[in-house]
Amino acid sequence: MVSTTDVAKRAGVSQTTVSRVLNKPDQVKKDTYDKVMAAVNELNYSATGTEDTVPVARTIKTISLIAGPLDDPIFIGSAPSIISLAKQQGYQVNVHFVTKENELETYDTVLSSKADGLILTSVQLNEAVYERMLQSKIPFILLNSSYPGSQHSIGLNNVEAGYVAASHLLGSNHQEIAWVGGPLNNPTYKERFQGFIHALQEVKSKIRKKRLVIADTDKASLLNVFEDLQVLKKKPTGIVAATDEIAIQLMDFYQEAGYQIPEDVSIIGIGNTEMGQHSALSLTSVGTADSLANLGIEAITRLLDILTLDQDEAFNVSREVLLYERKTTASL
Repeated sequence: MVSTTDVAKRAGVSQTTVSRVLNKPDQVKKDTYDKVMAAVNELNYSATGTEDTVPVARTIKTISLIAGPLDDPIFIGSAPSIISLAKQQGYQVNVHFVTKENELETYDTVLSSKADGLILTSVQLNEAVYERMLQSKIPFILLNSSYPGSQHSIGLNNVEAGYVAASHLLGSNHQEIAWVGGPLNNPTYKERFQGFIHALQEVKSKIRKKRLVIADTDKASLLNVFEDLQVLKKKPTGIVAATDEIAIQLMDFYQEAGYQIPEDVSIIGIGNTEMGQHSALSLTSVGTADSLANLGIEAITRLLDILTLDQDEAFNVSREVLLYERKTTASL
């Protein structure tokens, strides 16, 4: 059985760091998080902590958490609470990451394992996979994932989040507004981008393709994004970042280059994470009144109700979003 020691060795970090990534990912640097989660994925580590497993005499009950990209903000914010609460109720949680290359293999592995329940976080489902999941008879909840007619789903209103963020800058007299987000095969990024575009279309603001930046979200890629924005004839006066993490990284680049925020450029994130709230410049952000951790708690609680109380009524929960105006945006 793979242990956290194995993960630490593969990632080149300490075992304590692995534990922090798995249980409090918002407290580690993104580069460290990426290294550890890559090792988790490569080794197919079961994120229950082998040092704290269920006694052998008991039948092990399992929940599979199927996630999209490693850097997805919903997964990062909700996974620790899902894993923790499931463990408290005697369930082992197996984490699987879906990519284009391993999609069919991952779902084959998960469905053949006969897990007691499934939570799918920020994945895009096609009809064939959805039908196979129904045929498996394994209860599942879509968390920030969508499929028409799905019986059990919970998520943020990501479209509204992108719309609110863009509308805030438009309402502050910004016209040269850029979008910076991750690849659109991630439902989180795609829906937030759609909301951003809708806000610009609604007020007939000119949509310039060179300011619609879809890129990987690692530091090196975002540095390239920053440099590309600097060579535009009409530089953006405002930026909507698809996540708080992207916003904070861009703020660092701007400040290192001598820009003042928000005097020279306004930046708004999405997520309302603790990292954004307590950054050096308190980040203006769009998010729910509740935390992503609580979103994870709701998902696992509802799944446990299905598993233990046979409560199988359909539900489709979409959390509304709010604007949290702080110090990184200003009117022109």
